[in-house]
Amino acid sequence: MKKRDFLKSGLYAAGGLGFSLSGAASLLVENKPTKSQALPTYLSSSRNKRELFLSVLDLSKPNKYVPAGFFLHFNDKLGQGAIKSHLEFFRATNMDLAKIQYEVRLPQLTDIKEPKDWAKIPVYGKEVFGPQLEVIRAITKELKSEALVFPTVYSPFSLAVQSVGHNTYLTHAKQDPDAVAKGIKRITDGILYYIDEAAKIGVDGFYISTQGGDIKNFSDGPLFDKLIAPFDKIVIQEADRVSSLNILHICDFGSSYSNLKPFISYPGSIINPPIRLADSSPVKPKNVQTLFGRPVFGGLDRLGIISTGTPDQIRKEVDNVLKEASPNFILAADCTVDSKTPWQNLRTAIDYAHDWRITNG
Repeated sequence: MKKRDFLKSGLYAAGGLGFSLSGAASLLVENKPTKSQALPTYLSSSRNKRELFLSVLDLSKPNKYVPAGFFLHFNDKLGQGAIKSHLEFFRATNMDLAKIQYEVRLPQLTDIKEPKDWAKIPVYGKEVFGPQLEVIRAITKELKSEALVFPTVYSPFSLAVQSVGHNTYLTHAKQDPDAVAKGIKRITDGILYYIDEAAKIGVDGFYISTQGGDIKNFSDGPLFDKLIAPFDKIVIQEADRVSSLNILHICDFGSSYSNLKPFISYPGSIINPPIRLADSSPVKPKNVQTLFGRPVFGGLDRLGIISTGTPDQIRKEVDNVLKEASPNFILAADCTVDSKTPWQNLRTAIDYAHDWRITNG
């Protein structure tokens, strides 16, 4: 089903952009049970998606309701088009959190020729992050009463690569890491501005990505300790200071990790790990919860069945994931799904996950 047809279908008809029901109420409207079906107790209560999502944080018991959410990049990156796409996507997929894609790019700096030039990198503010903050403002206003709102935060490593290019970053880092660190600190200060301004808008937390600790870049060696971990932690500590809940995304886009142990000391309330390591061994959510002592968000391959499968294949894959899921678990992908993924695929997985632990004991 194409996005245009899906939005016109009964799956979406319960809410337009002026939708005012609570998240739990929307589930009842859109998934009204037949007379022969018993209504799960968590849906018959007054709890909305915000409360249901937060219930995952109680590590004293497994969560019965399984929240779920997926993310993709939209054609319209910023402005009214981006706002409209985010709201449509949230309604259409019935997801349990409002995760806002990060779409601004730092200016490319062509005058960073030597490591000493990193001291010239600006500390960016409203002139760069303003358009992203306006998207966050509009979506937060519309959705915060229904679901937790999480803007995405790209890592200092990722934004540095945007600014100077990947090869320049790696070359200079190996030549003079102290000089490069001065520039990374200035990029980090810009990210802190973005986080603080988003917090003033009223977001609930942040979806914070870490990159650079993979085998293609610095792994867990001395440059990781100098240029990646300290600045990642500054970002996440600031997010923890201004918000109540943050998701740590260990991003393996483009490269894998030898292990996840370097990230145990990172702050963050929930862990979104990759699904496999560099040696192709699987990353099991149960092990991640044991290792980090925090709930796990993920389980599905962003480019796998969720992207290309039939409804039956998707439900079977969700079965496989939830049978082996961590006690405190939110169904998602390991990263942003392909933009061509049918929204109906995501809706199928999300709806199926919600009461999986009720119907499967």
